[in-house]
Amino acid sequence: MNSLESKLEKNIEIFSEHVYLFKHKEVVEINTKATYNKFINWVLGEFDLYIKNESEFLKVYFPNGRFSIKNFKNENNKEVIEIKVEGKSEKACKDVVKQLNSVFNHVLRFSQLYEIKA
Repeated sequence: MNSLESKLEKNIEIFSEHVYLFKHKEVVEINTKATYNKFINWVLGEFDLYIKNESEFLKVYFPNGRFSIKNFKNENNKEVIEIKVEGKSEKACKDVVKQLNSVFNHVLRFSQLYEIKA
């Protein structure tokens, strides 16, 4: 009986790992960290019904995939946003990338309008 349990445990470990077939990564320079904060805020609103993890950076799980958004400084000491989308469905990943790009473009337009009025 113990050998059967150990074989089952080994199989469970093998199958518990997620395999993502489609991956998309984008790195974009931004002017200020405030732009990143607005982007995260708007993404949280856009994907409010999905499971999220906001420990070190934002990670959102959608059906058959996930995406993450990080903020850091690059080698030139400029603020950067890194967006990674991974999933099992090419169509789902492309739809999420399109949605994230739309939100990011709205944030940029909003930020530019705000800077012009200030």
